[in-house]
Amino acid sequence: MKKKMISMLLAVSMVAALATGCGSGESQDNGSKDDVTTIKWFTSRPVDGAIDQTVREIADDYSKEKGGKVVVEFETTADRPSYLQKLKTLIAGGNMPDIIDIDADPYCQELVDAGMLVDVKKFLQDNDKYDDFYPTALRYQEFTDGSMYTLPLEYNVEMTWYNKEIFDQYGLAVPKTMDEWLDVCKTLKDNGITPISVDGVDRWPVQRYLAMMPFRETGNDFIIGLRDGKEKMSSQTGKEAAEFMQEIGQYFNDGFAATDYATAQSMFLDGKSAMYYIGNWEIAAMQDAYDAGKIDYFYLPTIENGKTQANEFCVNSGIGMAFNSETFDSKTKDFVLYLLDNYGEIYASKQQISPIKTELPSDVEFSDLYMRIRDDIENLGENFLKPWDTYLDADTNTTMQDNLLLLASGELSVDEFCNMIDESIAANVK
Repeated sequence: MKKKMISMLLAVSMVAALATGCGSGESQDNGSKDDVTTIKWFTSRPVDGAIDQTVREIADDYSKEKGGKVVVEFETTADRPSYLQKLKTLIAGGNMPDIIDIDADPYCQELVDAGMLVDVKKFLQDNDKYDDFYPTALRYQEFTDGSMYTLPLEYNVEMTWYNKEIFDQYGLAVPKTMDEWLDVCKTLKDNGITPISVDGVDRWPVQRYLAMMPFRETGNDFIIGLRDGKEKMSSQTGKEAAEFMQEIGQYFNDGFAATDYATAQSMFLDGKSAMYYIGNWEIAAMQDAYDAGKIDYFYLPTIENGKTQANEFCVNSGIGMAFNSETFDSKTKDFVLYLLDNYGEIYASKQQISPIKTELPSDVEFSDLYMRIRDDIENLGENFLKPWDTYLDADTNTTMQDNLLLLASGELSVDEFCNMIDESIAANVK
């Protein structure tokens, strides 16, 4: 019934679009003998970010090469919560754009179940493009059953950046185990140094810390079991995660819950905190301090007898692009294939790691930091920490992220936090 209703809404919206001449993926009579196809892309990428610049450049080249027969129109809402709210409103009203940005999360699964998204894995395989990607970049986009309906446009590893001068001042070594990491934090705090600056406003950076111990212990098995109602946050693994969150939380900067992305990063780069967790998408911000020998990075420390190894940590290929199955016509497919053929080199030229295997352009000088991280990516293990917000239903994820701030600040007990999550899972699991 739900699928039929959505299909009816889509049909009505398409008829209305054709009648008014302003619909998604339409062909318009512009006075010439050739029609112009407009592909509408609703995106949540930062305006003028590397992905945004790359895709717009390719879209312009494509339009020129094709004689203006296909035009890609971008509508950007960079703020993620606002984007998701508007996306859901558009789709509920039968006005789904031709291309959207979305994670392989429970809401995406709802769209798949309703038949609204293109099978991206099949599309890549049918067009001999699947093997052009790094395997882990594609695996990140998959649902747990191996199906894939989103296409990656980035490839990132996440690490903890640290201030070498502060570490040297207190005789601290780069931590190799989780216990050593906590010891480093304690030494710093005891000496009046803020160990870690954290963006609490956006929530997800705090959630990463909760996911660390379960990943070291079980890979992604715990979070998958939690999502499916087969595990509990109040289990031994869940409680250990919450306990670690509370323990490391005491080393976050004062007022971290009200600290935004830019402030947390500037605290670290200004030497006001000793460590900062973020991904390689911030290479440009870290470059000068790295070149000056002031900062370096380490990946997620290990635990004894853990399931995952030192070269296995949080890897992601970011929010994917998905395609409206109702408007994925021959011209849209042609544009996507053109995008795939040209994306890797142009994106890499902006000092970014492409999910598409790419020979680096010879006319671009790449930094030592870029090449080092690229080598790290080439040597990744089989497992990777997939962010928990891509697994959990929206209600549970909101409950978790909001209450993590209280847990990390010591205002909420481990048991209280775990019970909240278990109750939300019980109420929302299907």
